[in-house]
Amino acid sequence: MKFLLASALIFSAQTSFADTIEEIIVTATLRDTELTELPMSVTVLTEKDIQTREAQHFDQLLNMTPNVNFSAGASRGRFVQIRGIGERSQFKDPLDSSIGLVIDGVDFSGIGLAGALFDVRQIEILRGPQGTAFGSNAMGGLMLLETNNPSDVFQGNVLLGAGNYSSYEGGAVISGPITDALSGRLAIHQFVSNGFIENSFLDRDNTNDFDEHTLRGKLRWQAGDATRIDVFASYYDTNNGYDAFSLENSRRTRSDEPGHDRQQSNSFSIAVSHEADLFVFDGRLFLESSDLGYGFDWDWSNVPRSGIRGGENNKRQRDSIGFDIRISSKGDARIADRTGWIVGLYRYERDVELFYDDHWEDSWGFYPSSFNSDFSTQRLAAYGQFDRPLSEQLHLTIGARWETYDDAYHDSAGVTANPEDDLWGGLISLEYLLNDLMLYGTLSRGYKTGGINGQASAGADAEANPEIAGFLEQRLSFRSETLISYEVGLRRSHGELTWSLSLFHMKRDDMQAKAWILFPPAEWKSYLDNVENGSNQGIEFSFSFRASDRLTLDAGLGLLKAKLGDLTVQDIDSFPPTPVDQSSRDQAHAPDHQFFIAANYLITPSFSLNIQVEGKDSFFFSNGHDIKSDSFSLTHATLRYQFEQYNLALWARNLFNEDYKVRGFYFANNPLNGWINEPYFQFGEPRTFGLTARVNF
Repeated sequence: MKFLLASALIFSAQTSFADTIEEIIVTATLRDTELTELPMSVTVLTEKDIQTREAQHFDQLLNMTPNVNFSAGASRGRFVQIRGIGERSQFKDPLDSSIGLVIDGVDFSGIGLAGALFDVRQIEILRGPQGTAFGSNAMGGLMLLETNNPSDVFQGNVLLGAGNYSSYEGGAVISGPITDALSGRLAIHQFVSNGFIENSFLDRDNTNDFDEHTLRGKLRWQAGDATRIDVFASYYDTNNGYDAFSLENSRRTRSDEPGHDRQQSNSFSIAVSHEADLFVFDGRLFLESSDLGYGFDWDWSNVPRSGIRGGENNKRQRDSIGFDIRISSKGDARIADRTGWIVGLYRYERDVELFYDDHWEDSWGFYPSSFNSDFSTQRLAAYGQFDRPLSEQLHLTIGARWETYDDAYHDSAGVTANPEDDLWGGLISLEYLLNDLMLYGTLSRGYKTGGINGQASAGADAEANPEIAGFLEQRLSFRSETLISYEVGLRRSHGELTWSLSLFHMKRDDMQAKAWILFPPAEWKSYLDNVENGSNQGIEFSFSFRASDRLTLDAGLGLLKAKLGDLTVQDIDSFPPTPVDQSSRDQAHAPDHQFFIAANYLITPSFSLNIQVEGKDSFFFSNGHDIKSDSFSLTHATLRYQFEQYNLALWARNLFNEDYKVRGFYFANNPLNGWINEPYFQFGEPRTFGLTARVNF
């Protein structure tokens, strides 16, 4: 902890050596706003940050941001937690996200394998409820990925890279005008790697491999002096392996049926912006269609036939469509010449079909099973925001959103449910400007829709075990969750120095928490339940400073206390299981502290060295048991040569090859030690290094 507090006074960097710190515009708010003027806690990672880390996916950058964590249990960290809020996995039941993921205006929440970073202009991470602009999918925060727009002049670039673990990547971008009014951009990228696991049973080193393809296209049509139309289309094809756990908790597995983690997504959006004399019209239509596959060897081994082994596979077909229309005031349309306003209408429909199958076998036979379900949601929302200056220094913002949802669920076991509700969120924010210092206070309300525990109820046999069936029948659905957030902050930007500080307290009503229950002799059921009195509070600090013509410095620090509400779980180490009150315990995947430190030094006009250190405290992997990660710190370094249009980077992530854990379970899975309960861990990326070359033209 002493090191952490000292770290708050040390600065890090990944910015370029401009005369002043680059102006950054945040687009995830209802009005595009300069970062230094936003009354909320926001981190923006630029394309330079991505290239400094030579990252392929957003999970490789999240440790740079205060109070942001992620959960693996897959080939990538697809599930994000902001300030301790966010899902950690999905298996069979429908899932609504607490953290939104939007890529070029398309909602990819809950399917984060699409978070490839090639040709991404910036990543915006908004902490706290975004109840006015985004509604249910962003109760705890939002991640927005914006790719580069078409350029006004012809340009392009080519990327080639290679690294250890048989890693290779290649990409190309071409951009420029097609006609006087139309310009376009096309980006293509592929990344392949054997991954970081050796399977000794199959004698393979690629059972946890990466095979990721990205294709994106953009068109920008200046249809008139006041009208612009943007078209975006993307194709993501990820076919990764998933073989990350072993009985010995090492990077050497003995799985006989390695799993997979797949996502094939097509998306399309068209955005129209028209600026009239009195208002600005913005409208967007977006579509997304995804084939998802997730499977694993659930015994993680090849035990003798006297034991039990098996695996499972989850296939999903997800289709969504939506639109977002808003009108913003300008000029004389302001109320009383002072109050700006925005009104909007949002519609979203999504359908997800699940096709699940598993099997297990022992010395007596082979036992397959299957399960299908269909979950659809329809949402309609109206929202608005008013912005009024109360004086030259004081500014007031009030926003509100009303949203109705109508869900429908049915499955192959005959379980049906049709939850529906009306929800609302919003904010009240005051900003006080004093020269280059901004002080703000924000009260906001976020929400998340309720849902279905369909698979758990479907698996309960009323005739064989009426106790289980009766218990889970009462928990077929769970209620929506509400989050009230209080935040105050300071933000200062003065030439070469920028810093921000925020303090927050969030109260969670009807918090949705995963629970497990054991019905003797050995039948486990998981479900989501509502609990009261959950709270999340903490501090976020960031600092960016151009110390000299050669040295740029930057720092980030997050402190967090996230307490579970009135949740009671079962102690699986006792028999019969005894209840355990978890109300005073920290929430899962919510480390008490997290920091980021780096320095960028210009050795010569062509050579630069970037060193980054990031770390976080230990955290619980689940609300249902007390297994924790270790605290850790990682060091990354990049030596870069840049001359005219040529760019060459020698880079290393996790330079000192630290072992750190990104997912953990606690249960009995090993027949060789008598089926005792014990922890199992998935490890994060080990030391990786490589050489990446870029040519711009």
